[in-house]
Amino acid sequence: MKTLIVLCALFIVPLNAVATSYYVNNTNGSASDSNAGTNPSLPWLTIGKCASTMSNGDSCTVYAGTYNESPTFSAGGVGAYKTVQVNGTDVVTVHSFTLGSHTKLIGNCPSAPSAIGTCGFSITDPSSPGTTCVSAGSSTDVYVTNNTMTECGGITMSSSASFIYVQGNTVSWLCRTPGSGTACDGIKVHGNHILVEQNDISHYRLGVNYQGTYGVFRNNTFHDQYETDSGQHTDAFFSEPVTEPSQYHVIEGNTHNNAVGPNAKGMLSQGDACSGNCYNVLIRYNTEEHIDSGIIVDENAGSSTNPGFYNVKAYNNTLVDTNRVGSSGSAIDNNYACHSINPADLNNIYYWPGASTVLNAYAADSVCGNTVSSTFNYGHDLAYCNVSSSSSCAIKGLRYNGGSFQSDPGNVFGFAGQTPTNNPNFVNYSANNFNLTAGSPAIGAGTNLTTVSGSDTGSGTSLIVADAAYFQDGYGLIGVQGDWIRIGPTSTVQITSVNYSTNTLTLASPVSRAHGDPIYLYKKSDGVQVLFGSLPDIGAFPFTASGAAPVVSIIIQ
Repeated sequence: MKTLIVLCALFIVPLNAVATSYYVNNTNGSASDSNAGTNPSLPWLTIGKCASTMSNGDSCTVYAGTYNESPTFSAGGVGAYKTVQVNGTDVVTVHSFTLGSHTKLIGNCPSAPSAIGTCGFSITDPSSPGTTCVSAGSSTDVYVTNNTMTECGGITMSSSASFIYVQGNTVSWLCRTPGSGTACDGIKVHGNHILVEQNDISHYRLGVNYQGTYGVFRNNTFHDQYETDSGQHTDAFFSEPVTEPSQYHVIEGNTHNNAVGPNAKGMLSQGDACSGNCYNVLIRYNTEEHIDSGIIVDENAGSSTNPGFYNVKAYNNTLVDTNRVGSSGSAIDNNYACHSINPADLNNIYYWPGASTVLNAYAADSVCGNTVSSTFNYGHDLAYCNVSSSSSCAIKGLRYNGGSFQSDPGNVFGFAGQTPTNNPNFVNYSANNFNLTAGSPAIGAGTNLTTVSGSDTGSGTSLIVADAAYFQDGYGLIGVQGDWIRIGPTSTVQITSVNYSTNTLTLASPVSRAHGDPIYLYKKSDGVQVLFGSLPDIGAFPFTASGAAPVVSIIIQ
């Protein structure tokens, strides 16, 4: 009887339980698609042969060469990925990829930015640059990591895609060559649970065009964004959904540099067609440098029945040399439409290297005349102009083209000709190092994000706050941590889940607190600490004695 049991157990083991490693090398004279492909000395000739042969859990290693192919990899299995990878430090040039569920496309580029065509899969199709670089379609559980892409049509997915990880890629010249064509979007985000991190994106129309739900876009670099490339307005981040909502997104720790053109913006959230289904965008710890137009735009059609995005929370960003086209006229860096519900603009630095007259750092009524959203939480920002006269730094307050910046709560205002200047004292403006130096007026000048609600019990792991929209719980994404918060002067704890409808944070451990206690962000989604003193610093780079930015690693599963 025991023998029979053992034989039955052996009989039901799947034939593909042991993964197979396949090899492709079109520069090997012995390569042929008639080979078994399991011996590096007798590899296959095409990547397509791997795509048509692989089973769940198998890997395909591709050696250096130019492969004029656009292979499609069908779905792997849960926990049994189909993995397509570059051999060692080889460079593999290919036109495009289409990836099914549970697949991985893994290059070897050490980090972004990487020189195009020097590492990983070099995905390009200059004779047909509109061809999508990588398509994830409606797939789930897909990784696109450490490759270069140029002169092709970006990375795309459909509204039913989920758990897509785009990490460490260098993406440039979208849908065009340097000499001709019209730029398209870098990464088109649809579906749900999407992580886009540590990519380098340039020469695009819209860097990340996002909708869907639960997206985290962090620690990416956007640069060399030219309105002339696209022939129309261009943004680093853009969301104007039509067929699906846009909800629960985090834009964190990104750098945006050199956007050229009167409509070359930073982050546009446009809710015209959302019918109230666009909400909760966290915009925090980002750096905007040398941008011709505005940065954050929460825009709508100007109707109380058709609001913009609900809960656009912008805090601890550093904006340097922005709105260059409009700096001498009526312009706004961060523009919140008057019908926007519950927006926030807190703890941000606004720095202009020259004169900025009749300019709003932020405003909340530009669409509707003199009406201001009653739910707008603003202040504790720092605005500075490197000019000798206050008239050359006429920064306005909350109301569009009216009031003064320094009259709003907690704001710090300065210019070079006053004493004290209130210069934020960056480490090196000309080198784009916007860390703070000791003695900066931005240190400890920020404010809390929300408070403990009067309806909270005062203890336990279920914390009711005045406004939960300042925080996120990781969204179930691998490598994304729930926020850590500090409650009151000393208690730090991690958030494990957020109920935005009831403004309830579930905590990893119980904490005692009192009604009205201030609540601050302590660590952001990558686990990096951002609060060091009794109060937060203003800007994207909290001061530490070392002044060094922490290194954040990509987690590849």
